[in-house]
Amino acid sequence: MFFLATFGILLWEYSGESKIWVISSIVLASFIGGYLIVSYTLSSLFKTNRFLDILLKDTLHELNIPLSVINANLQMLQAEEEDEKKIKRLGRIDLASKDLYTLYKEVDYYIKKEIQEDVREKFYLDELICGVVEKQKEMADGVQINYDVSHVEIFADKHGLAKVISNLVHNALKYNKDHQTIRIFQEEENLVIQDHGVGMSEAELFLAFDRYYQVDTTKEGYGIGLSLVKAYCDEFKIPLRINSQKNVGTDVILDISHLLNKK
Repeated sequence: MFFLATFGILLWEYSGESKIWVISSIVLASFIGGYLIVSYTLSSLFKTNRFLDILLKDTLHELNIPLSVINANLQMLQAEEEDEKKIKRLGRIDLASKDLYTLYKEVDYYIKKEIQEDVREKFYLDELICGVVEKQKEMADGVQINYDVSHVEIFADKHGLAKVISNLVHNALKYNKDHQTIRIFQEEENLVIQDHGVGMSEAELFLAFDRYYQVDTTKEGYGIGLSLVKAYCDEFKIPLRINSQKNVGTDVILDISHLLNKK
């Protein structure tokens, strides 16, 4: 760039009346020079990103093997162990192993989405809901979570849909009032997550899907749960609506009609 500037000044000095031509030349030369510099810089960056991408995918693939070995040996140890203290220790290892596997599946899911793989699969709705509820029970603090959904086959992004329902149940627990029961049920081809918590006013409903918005900032979290729910529903064309009333409760309604695997 210093060379271009010096060259431009010399041209300007000796150009006489052809200064417009000089300006055009300098602009063109600067553009070409800038393009070459940026291209060189970005090419190095892209090479680094490609290397990191390959490394991440290869590492993730290799992680599956030691996880499987740990799990298989852990099951054998648990089956043979009789000492109560050792059984408790093995139980803690088992929980840590499951947490690690959950993280593995999470990264695997996002890599598949990043490379635009079709992450949809067939599964049963009631089994998915059961899994979500069992995990949320750990944080329920005595709040009952009831579900009544059909054993119906779904064709969808299973991991993403589980995260959607998990976020909605987590919100229902977070804003629960007087330990009232949370319900998950079907109304024809709609899936409803219903709570009798603090509810939302019309103004709050208007902002509900905004990232980082929280009805009550004293509660845990960062206000991104509903924005993630909305993003998923938009991506997979799932109509979503919320009926809510302040101090009465909230119904979140997902239209899953086109996810149903109708035979």
